Amino acid sequence: MYFFYYYPVGVDVPRPRFPVGSWSLAALLVTTYLVAQLWGESLGIQWQRYVYRPAEGSYLTPLTACFLHGGWLHLGGNLLYLLVFAPALEMAVGGAGVWLIFCGTGYLANLIQGVLTVHLAPVNAWAGVVGASGAVSGILGCFIVRYYFARLKIAYWAFLPLQGINRTGAVHLPAFFGILLWVGLQIVYALVQGNGGGTAYGAHLGGLLVGILLAFSTGQLQRGRLDRLRFQARRERDAGNLHGAVALLDHYLQARRWDESAWLELARALSAARLWGRAQAVYAEIARKRADEGDLAGLTEVYLEARRGNQSFCLRPHQMRSIAFWLEKNTRIAEAVSVYLDLTRMYPDHETREHAMVRAASLTLTRLHDRSTGLALVEEALDDFPDGAWRSLLERERERWQMSTA
Repeated sequence: MYFFYYYPVGVDVPRPRFPVGSWSLAALLVTTYLVAQLWGESLGIQWQRYVYRPAEGSYLTPLTACFLHGGWLHLGGNLLYLLVFAPALEMAVGGAGVWLIFCGTGYLANLIQGVLTVHLAPVNAWAGVVGASGAVSGILGCFIVRYYFARLKIAYWAFLPLQGINRTGAVHLPAFFGILLWVGLQIVYALVQGNGGGTAYGAHLGGLLVGILLAFSTGQLQRGRLDRLRFQARRERDAGNLHGAVALLDHYLQARRWDESAWLELARALSAARLWGRAQAVYAEIARKRADEGDLAGLTEVYLEARRGNQSFCLRPHQMRSIAFWLEKNTRIAEAVSVYLDLTRMYPDHETREHAMVRAASLTLTRLHDRSTGLALVEEALDDFPDGAWRSLLERERERWQMSTA
């Protein structure tokens, strides 16, 4: 007995958000299977009505059959492929897009299987077709066009007893070749099975073809070529070629100037390459955009990240004060103190400086419970503050804090 099995276990497409569409689709497949297996008879649902039979000519069952499975191995195999490729594709087309691709390509894949069955094996035209294999193949077809440059991790098992080979492992290879390997195996299995088998390889290959055509017709290849620049930039960055990563991101952003996450990647690459001046300019532009949108949380994170890379980075005084307030409100006290102190040092003549110093000292003493540092900040402020309300307040508070220390 000879066989070779391989299964995809991951792709190197980043997922900055949770793929709700893909996981909800998988949950529906599992729920449908469990309901059919555990409570199908008691619920009185005639599941056979939703099975696709090519001889019937039904317009609905090619779709409903996509959500039914003949066994847990059948379901598990489809879920594996779905949850490797669909979440990555969802980053490009959205959750609704994944659902539309799944349903549309699955429907057409089953019709293709039906046409092949009627013409090549009419004796099987009344046999039922179920499973999400055609729909998942459609997702693979879209994926191979949009992410032709991605890398795929596969786990394999090769068993060739006459050659003394019984090997398992995992390897990385270009996703394009990984899916071509899958296509080759489908063709081989279909030829070995012939017309009387129980697996709908016509739906597998038909779904893949429909997915490829759909991706080309909706411009996914052109978008994928741009995505390739960003992916290659990440690979260059990981390999330590920071200047190469910067050049690729610059090229990418010439076409997609609105992609803020790519601007952040560019700022990080510039900082890592110690191109401080340009990194500061990019961070400042991202901060300006978030401020214009009223995104204070986002503005705060950009400021803190930029400061970690370049201690000379600053924003306008009122923006820094708003950031410090926001950090206080969200109980990030040490960071709030740091921003208040940044404000006092970056803008020594600004009207908000005295308030910022008082807040930094107060938070250090009362929230961080660091009395030595807090009192040192108080003395620094008193040495610098002119006579006035802030100085009088600070003198009174100093006496109170010193007494509580004693």
